[in-house]
Amino acid sequence: MAARRLSSRTLFAYALPAAAMALPTLPVYVLLPAFYAEHTALSLLAVGTVLFVARLIDAASDLVAGRICDTPLGRLGRRRGWMLVGGLILAPGLLGLFSPPADAGPIWLLSFSLLLYIGWTLVQVPYLAWGADLSSEYRERVRLTGHREALGLVGLVLSAAWPALVLGLGYTQPQAFLGLAVVTLLCGAFALAWMWRAVPEPPAVMHRFGRWRELADNLPWLRMMSAWLLNATANGTAAVMFPFFVTAVLGLPDASRGLFLLAYFLAAVAAMPLVIVLGRRVSKHRLWCGSMLGASAVFAFVPLLGAGDQAGFVVVCVLTGLALGADLALPPAVLADVVDWDRLKHRRERPALFFAGSSFVTKLALGFAVLVGPAILGLFGWQDEGPQPSAALTALTLVYALLPCALKLGAVALMWRFPLTAERHGQIRRRLDRWRPETAS
Repeated sequence: MAARRLSSRTLFAYALPAAAMALPTLPVYVLLPAFYAEHTALSLLAVGTVLFVARLIDAASDLVAGRICDTPLGRLGRRRGWMLVGGLILAPGLLGLFSPPADAGPIWLLSFSLLLYIGWTLVQVPYLAWGADLSSEYRERVRLTGHREALGLVGLVLSAAWPALVLGLGYTQPQAFLGLAVVTLLCGAFALAWMWRAVPEPPAVMHRFGRWRELADNLPWLRMMSAWLLNATANGTAAVMFPFFVTAVLGLPDASRGLFLLAYFLAAVAAMPLVIVLGRRVSKHRLWCGSMLGASAVFAFVPLLGAGDQAGFVVVCVLTGLALGADLALPPAVLADVVDWDRLKHRRERPALFFAGSSFVTKLALGFAVLVGPAILGLFGWQDEGPQPSAALTALTLVYALLPCALKLGAVALMWRFPLTAERHGQIRRRLDRWRPETAS
């Protein structure tokens, strides 16, 4: 692994697929429950239940991907081969999931969700692990993940703008979903082909499949994954509840959802250069804690917003968007340092195992979020149609705003004194530089 500063060309070529992969993220994670509840025969609770089951199965696919994706797939190598297989699986899944018939039932939703999720896993896990292989320097990794997540945010901005643009041209919401699926697949094919030509793949180190139980003694990884789980659950809960909060509590039209999301992601893009600069001066884990504390402080004021308070909610979106930049770029950079800790202790090359673990935790958290939020609302009398009782609106506000605050504070408590500082990582790298992974068994 090189410790040199990466060229701008390499950074851009590596980061570009993140923009394509981010294009369907917003509909899949935020808009899909409401889309299926509004355009198919499925109720909101039924959609949440099916997606929860799909997420559990999807999480199991991460356990498999983590074991196999550090092993070369023929001549295509450790990264390209698995990403190609994943792309071929996710393409029909994305098209089917984004174009349901009006009578689509749970089997349709579950089947195409699984194709998309499993294919996405086989693309994402090698992709993230590839990034950990490109640089070994503590602060250069912030620059690397910062560029990747910045382009990912550009994809999210385009995703947020897409519904407003397409609906403004007179197309329907189902047509907007299908069009986004087609654009995603075309852009993704181009970006991956370019990356595969321009970015060097790590050496094809041959060893036995990784074993999850071997990570049980990696205390930094266990600690970080606990914080990752809490933070991802917080983000997922707020994302699932966002469309309902905008329309039911604030009383704003559906079209405003995209505008709020656009402000949110534009703020995150604007914050990314600052995150990269601060990452050269502040420990990565402390900077991540700062972003979570900032987001929690903003969410704490959400219950004070009144009906129709569009300006106040724009401020909320912008401020939490600023925190999102660090929240996206820093955890993967910290995880790459954890991979180095594992390399030193076990003399093994298995970054995909660690990034699959983070993906597993994220999907498990999002599965809980897509089920727990609607379930809590159901306990307080939420109706799929018609006016909502005051108790359900109060519950919606608390689940959207205050539950994420509590979860993020728990994550901060876990990460504040994280042991892998810049100094400690430098010691690890100096010892690793005397070990050649090609000789690992």
